[in-house]
Amino acid sequence: MNPVELPVTDRGCAFGDGLFETLFVREGRVIRLADHLARLRFGLARLGLPEPSGERVLKALDEAVTPGSTGVCKLMVTAGSGPRGYRRPEHPELTVAATFGLLPPVPAAPLTLDPVPVALEGSNALRGLKHLNRLVQVLAQQSLPGGRVEGLMLDPAGRVVSGTMGNVFWRERDGWHTPPLVGGAIAGTRRAWWIETLGARITPCAPGRLALAEAAFLCNAVSAWRPVGTLLGRALAETDGPPDEGLECVEGCWQPPADVATNAWPEVLSEALADSAWGRVARRELGAERAWGSPSPSSPESIES
Repeated sequence: MNPVELPVTDRGCAFGDGLFETLFVREGRVIRLADHLARLRFGLARLGLPEPSGERVLKALDEAVTPGSTGVCKLMVTAGSGPRGYRRPEHPELTVAATFGLLPPVPAAPLTLDPVPVALEGSNALRGLKHLNRLVQVLAQQSLPGGRVEGLMLDPAGRVVSGTMGNVFWRERDGWHTPPLVGGAIAGTRRAWWIETLGARITPCAPGRLALAEAAFLCNAVSAWRPVGTLLGRALAETDGPPDEGLECVEGCWQPPADVATNAWPEVLSEALADSAWGRVARRELGAERAWGSPSPSSPESIES
């Protein structure tokens, strides 16, 4: 993986003050880039940070990704460096950086999911955001027994939230379901794609409800379908193939069809939300249309050429 050096004064390092996107790259091209950029811009607005220019973000991606290569790119946007203390500078100078590396190993067998002993808590102010503070997920991964790569995360009230590294879907007789964005759940880009593709319902879920599940899977940007073979100690019958024929297996990782983003960075955020699966779901679930349907305020970062 190509290294990126950040100063210890960077607020992303010091406080997790920033966002990141995990991007699947196939033959030098980011899959579903419009979804990721819509989420990034929404998150910046939620955090009260200015937008970097589209040119700056795309340049960081171009510099990180080896032409024609397949792998994973991590894009980070932080509040930049600042003095000691929680309060940001009045005009933060953002850090925009990206790294690129090989695809992670893919589990050979369907996943086994049991609850981990770490609750996924989160402030409502950060609901759905892919912010840089992921220490809870680190602790959850550390708690997994040997050989396990995933676990089921619950919120402090005992409701199902997600896996440690992806969103969860399960199927009952009436169709597919996924939990709402409670606790520290991330509003995943592949989650949004599946909600639209499967017509999945957003359904609150206590662990006991999963006794009704006929099939289940986890999804994230690296693999949109990671089948669950054993859920809370019960073997599931249907793990043979993905629930949509449009998925394609790329070096062991399942991906949706590549989108053709003719304008990956629309002038205003409302257009970015309307033109992506992630944005359309966020408008309903996170109230994005009401709160962020207008152009972002001008700033040194948003008007740079």
